[in-house]
Amino acid sequence: MKLVELTDEEFAKFERKQACGNFFQSAERAELRRKMGWNVFLLGLKDDKTLVSACLLMERGGEALVQLGPVMDYSVIRNVKAWIKEVVEFAKAKNFISIEVFPPALLSIRDAKGEVVKSYDGAKIEKAFVEAGFTYYGRTVELENKANRWMAVKNLKGFKDMAEVRASYKKNVRNKLRKISPELEVYELKEKSEIPLLAEAVDQSNHKNGVVSRYLSYYEWMWDAWGENTRFIVARRREDKAVVAGRILIYHPNEVVSFISGTTQRYKKLNGMTFLQDWLLEDCLKRGVMRANFYGIDGDFSENNKLLEFKSGFGVDIEEYVGGFRLILQPGKYRFAKAKKASLNALRSVRNIVRDGVKKIRKRQTHIVHKVDTSE
Repeated sequence: MKLVELTDEEFAKFERKQACGNFFQSAERAELRRKMGWNVFLLGLKDDKTLVSACLLMERGGEALVQLGPVMDYSVIRNVKAWIKEVVEFAKAKNFISIEVFPPALLSIRDAKGEVVKSYDGAKIEKAFVEAGFTYYGRTVELENKANRWMAVKNLKGFKDMAEVRASYKKNVRNKLRKISPELEVYELKEKSEIPLLAEAVDQSNHKNGVVSRYLSYYEWMWDAWGENTRFIVARRREDKAVVAGRILIYHPNEVVSFISGTTQRYKKLNGMTFLQDWLLEDCLKRGVMRANFYGIDGDFSENNKLLEFKSGFGVDIEEYVGGFRLILQPGKYRFAKAKKASLNALRSVRNIVRDGVKKIRKRQTHIVHKVDTSE
């Protein structure tokens, strides 16, 4: 077998037809990452002339990353081993210092209480990577930003209408919807110039949760990269059009993904995210999209998992994936790169604290200006 580089068109044609194809492994994401300064490689594994896998591998600073890839049939372990061997040789030839891989291979499907509904054998996949020298991150429960090991998914197959879908929600979710629906409406952004409406809600949620926000240009690049396959939506109050919550949706042949979202803290009691979650499922039903991916959660099924509590209120399945593997090719350079990254992250934290402080000052100044009586 041989690893070859693919064009965007060749890559997309293969990826979008595979059962484990996903938006992380898409030509659109390749475009986004190029704009973000990553070196992007679209790699295909060929068995003679037949393409058996496709992979979006990105690299920056010598560190390579494969998120929810490669896209392939993981039941054919011969191809998995061949891909690992070829991609390691590719990484060495490119003088990479490390490579991380998060395969889109399921270990289990669970209910909201963590009980296994269906299980899959991931032992052969794990063994293939470990035998090739990779370190396995293990059966982690933490939310992994690089590629989530746990995801909450709503399968809409078998539902005839929204009445049946809503009947699958928890009672408290249905009660919230009855209360807030008369007050809220959904607005879909029509121009890039409107993105700050949504970004502000995301920034406020990030600040509350101690998460570093993206620059506005990131959202603009997403808008450009996915085009008609993305939707930027906000929930707003009917009476004054004030933004309550916002969400970015990615449409893929296999699913729709709720990728980025946030709530305006002033209106958090209006439960805008609950309203948008319900709206998304209704929209999926209208479009014939049978899988709504509410994205990552912690694999902690205790009562303290607030994100799981929120998402499971909509009657979701919890998907558990095999997780991550890392191979360090140049230990000395890898340690140096990690130390450098830690320093940059510390500087970035200080920068964000300053940025948030400036925003607060400007808001106070604006508030003061609005309070001034300018009448004669």
